[in-house]
Amino acid sequence: MENKNSTAVALRSIDGEDVTMWALPEGAIARLGRGRNNDVAFSPDGQYFAVGTSIGLWLYELPTLSPIALWDTARGTSAVAFSADGRWIVTYTFVENLKVWDVQSGTCVTQIEVPNKEQCPRPVFSQDGQHITTPSYERNGKIYTWCARTGAQLNATEIGETYGIYPFLFSQDRNLLAGRKRSTDSDPESILVWHVETGEQIACFTGYSERMNNLCFSPDGKYLTAGSADGTIQIWNIESGQLATTHTDSGDTQMFPYYSPEEGLIAAAISKREVEVWHIDRDEKIDTFEHRGDSWHVCFSGDGAQLAVASPSEIQIWTKSNNSDAHTLSTLHGHIPTMDTLVFSSDEKTLAAGFWRDNVLLWDVASRHSYRPDGEKLPGNSHNVYRSPSGKIISINGSGNNLNMQEVGESEPIVELIGPEGGLGRAKAFAPTGHRIASADKDSNIHIWERTSPLKSAQGSESWEKHTTIIKNEEFTYGVVHSPTGLAFSPDGKQLASISRSRDWKACLWDVDSGKQISELPLTPLPSRGGRYISTYRGYDTGIAFSPRGDIIAGGKWGEIVFWDATDGKTLMTLPQPEESQRPITLCFSPCGEYLASGAWWQGGLQKVPIRLWKVETGKNIATFWGHTTDVQCFAFSQDNTLLVSGGHDGAIYLWDLSPHL
Repeated sequence: MENKNSTAVALRSIDGEDVTMWALPEGAIARLGRGRNNDVAFSPDGQYFAVGTSIGLWLYELPTLSPIALWDTARGTSAVAFSADGRWIVTYTFVENLKVWDVQSGTCVTQIEVPNKEQCPRPVFSQDGQHITTPSYERNGKIYTWCARTGAQLNATEIGETYGIYPFLFSQDRNLLAGRKRSTDSDPESILVWHVETGEQIACFTGYSERMNNLCFSPDGKYLTAGSADGTIQIWNIESGQLATTHTDSGDTQMFPYYSPEEGLIAAAISKREVEVWHIDRDEKIDTFEHRGDSWHVCFSGDGAQLAVASPSEIQIWTKSNNSDAHTLSTLHGHIPTMDTLVFSSDEKTLAAGFWRDNVLLWDVASRHSYRPDGEKLPGNSHNVYRSPSGKIISINGSGNNLNMQEVGESEPIVELIGPEGGLGRAKAFAPTGHRIASADKDSNIHIWERTSPLKSAQGSESWEKHTTIIKNEEFTYGVVHSPTGLAFSPDGKQLASISRSRDWKACLWDVDSGKQISELPLTPLPSRGGRYISTYRGYDTGIAFSPRGDIIAGGKWGEIVFWDATDGKTLMTLPQPEESQRPITLCFSPCGEYLASGAWWQGGLQKVPIRLWKVETGKNIATFWGHTTDVQCFAFSQDNTLLVSGGHDGAIYLWDLSPHL
């Protein structure tokens, strides 16, 4: 396949091709990670497995799980579905459009603009493949139908307000639509059923004990089945509106029911560490396999013989065999979630990434192969990775109210740091000297711990104790959103810079030994209209970084990047941001201190999010890279300053060649 974009040629074997080079943006030399998985689907003929991700649509060959195509890379894919004959596949891009793809040629057949740019759930084909139907999330919700060949809108049936309804599900004949409506002050949580052609609500089910997130219709459309998070499956008769059957034998698990054409009602029962496949009608367990991580997406194949369980960094595909003892399990790696931090090993042969709600992953930079440290999931969540002065890669992660510090690859933690009641926020910092850690709590206080033993002991632990707590001033708080979003230690660990997402967007420099404020770092107030700020969420966007020499602090917020003098807090330079970089909150100095990389967060209208390289001395933007489809989360530079690594909310890591720009 010569082109993995929307003009891709017919599918063929790609053995030996390096998928890290597919559809690379200009200036990038490789991509690690295949994007955050947003949806999965089996083709009806069992030949292909599709993964809709934030960087595009990946198509895999079954049963080998070899990647054979990457399409729809402009903005990524939020939802995906095959036509009944497997000829076409429809993708949805968040707040943009629907696209119909010819599976064999890889060409985009039709583009359909979504009305009002409203988010829509997974689209579906009609049984003959001629039409595409999807509901919308609107105050005056509709069920839209388009011609799959031309994109012409054929119908828009009103069904009433659809805000707060999730998930939606169509019956197999596409005549009925069901959705779970969250509770309000006036109405309890309920599951609603509409007739697609008329928009009439024909059923409303209430009174179940737990959220019934996972819905499926019986093949004849007479029954609606729902699975809950407490191991319960309930079946309602749609015509009578009565509860027909309840199954409660699966324990504390998330239930995903499905009607198999041959087996009847089956289900996946998913707990924190394993998946059980059940034949519900016979009350028979078919198989059990290990599973780790949250289950983002669960999908049965059309015949019910295969099950995909997608967690943040792996997708497991279970295949039923006619021989009850010979079921198979395959694992697809490469699709990764949002990362918070990136760091190189001392020899720069390994790159570590710390993720939201998932394990640390390591990449061999030369082979671009990823692997888990020791193959195990580290405890806690929201991992941040750093390199210690001795060259070890350290993970700091939240666990309840506390922080765990762990050397990546070791089974025992270095230390558990006791945090405040109520827990800690995401803002963390690790001193380059390796002897201090800072983290902010939800009450806007900053907690600092200090290592009191010089070296790691023979038992594998270190002595750490609470050094100080910086009690933030009341003026930093505003409503319930006031915790600092950025913390950065000076190179010697003696100073700490913080930037807060309060109403006044405060930034401060602190003396760590005394816990006292050295100076306030001035920020330009955001414009307001009639005493109100233009957009409240803009105040949430902040970032901060110390230069390697410790003489400059860089801060980013809506519309600007500011350089401050680290000795007295005075403003050295302000860099107004272009329109597409209005949220430049991800900041990182190069090791030489001469350059600053800034990454923006996504804003409406952008297909790609910019990364900008600035000359610190002059404030000149010397290079701009466009690759991530959404927020840029973190950076890492090589020691010779010629390579920049960026990590995004889209589940992709790009390696950028800076040599032509330095």
